[in-house]
Amino acid sequence: MPLFIFLPSCKKVQENVEQPFGWTPRDIFHLPDHLSSYEWKRLRKYAAYVRILYHSSPPALKPRDLTAESWTSMRILFGDRPILPNLRVLQWGAEWPDTELPGITHFLSPTVDLLLLSCCTHPHQRFLEYGPRWQALLPGTIKTICERAISLSQLMTCMGQLNACELVTTLSLYHPPTFRGFTLYGQYETPPLSLPSFVDLAGFVGLEKLTISVPVDCSSGTSLPPALDLPNLKHLRFPIHRESCPAYNVIASTRLQSLHIDHMEYSSVTYLRHVCSAWARSFPNLEVLSLWLTPTESQYGVPTRSLLAAITPLLDLHHMRTFTLHTVSTPLTIEDADLTAIAEAWPSLKELYISGMFTPNYCAGSTAGLPGLLSLATNCPSLTMLGVNSIVHRPEDVSLLPASPVNHPLKELRVIRGIAPNVYRLVRDSLFPHINLQLHGSDGEGGSYYA
Repeated sequence: MPLFIFLPSCKKVQENVEQPFGWTPRDIFHLPDHLSSYEWKRLRKYAAYVRILYHSSPPALKPRDLTAESWTSMRILFGDRPILPNLRVLQWGAEWPDTELPGITHFLSPTVDLLLLSCCTHPHQRFLEYGPRWQALLPGTIKTICERAISLSQLMTCMGQLNACELVTTLSLYHPPTFRGFTLYGQYETPPLSLPSFVDLAGFVGLEKLTISVPVDCSSGTSLPPALDLPNLKHLRFPIHRESCPAYNVIASTRLQSLHIDHMEYSSVTYLRHVCSAWARSFPNLEVLSLWLTPTESQYGVPTRSLLAAITPLLDLHHMRTFTLHTVSTPLTIEDADLTAIAEAWPSLKELYISGMFTPNYCAGSTAGLPGLLSLATNCPSLTMLGVNSIVHRPEDVSLLPASPVNHPLKELRVIRGIAPNVYRLVRDSLFPHINLQLHGSDGEGGSYYA
């Protein structure tokens, strides 16, 4: 930490420091527990200018700069006062539970607005040694954060191998009134949240942004409430959504504007329609939905059901502005009727992106063409981006196009499979005169334009 190491009293000492390849001697800095009045005045002066602080750990990322005794010296020098009184952003990576974890206390200024806390726990064999100590200290540390960082609005945490249950419960009880955003990251080895801890999320009544990547244990005998109401929630993200855990489906907020699910297991049209019904009830004012479907192994194959059969409940969400769906080879077809239903239900749509993986089976089920594009051009006057897997050209559909070109403002058209030059010109001249595509490659039939 440059603020300390430039003090004359802060001396270099040689100490064995843990590196990715083992312990090795290294020169690091030692802060004494007494400073001259000149150094003390200088330290306090420049500390007041600091707004952002990054404390990096574990040693695999950056070997520690200060001795363990230096943390004790800080406690003696500053007592209960924050070292950086005007700090706004604090990113704290802690590996050692008895020194670096409580060391965060010295930097919890009342002005801290954003805190990123990374619990850099050890590999499995060493976690068995340090894990219990981590679990014992973490709830108290979270309580201290809430008590000292009284302006905290966002907390982002990475749990490593730690159980997040007590963190969530403690935070739900003691978070400051300014608290608006919570992100809970985990790794593949992070234990799941218990249902009671998940239900404790209801304590975040002022929460506006929530991201959870830790799985929820739905196998216990505890029953889910019909709805877990977060009245002020506006943005919700689940990096993983498993059918085996229905907990995420009970979150509700009439103010929710955006929902992002990065990985959602798809097992059947019936299940997806059930989930869409839950979202339509729980988020009546939803404006942005981004969904990445991944089929279970048994669901790979030739598309057999239309997209509309699964997402019809969402068409009641008339405030929708952005709809993104990655189907990743799920057995769903994209038809003109699907695009027509979407266009008529969502007149305020600005961005529509529906695509699947580049596989023969999926593309064989994509039959949307000029009728679907015409519906979008007619009913969605604010549409500026459109992405589809392919555009099927049927000669009989040309007669459906208007005699006078539609001056639609669409600027970006993405067609994953490419679009033949004659079809591109037809779409541009009749429907979307402002689109701009680039010639990317050849399809063996005179070339294809790719968005």
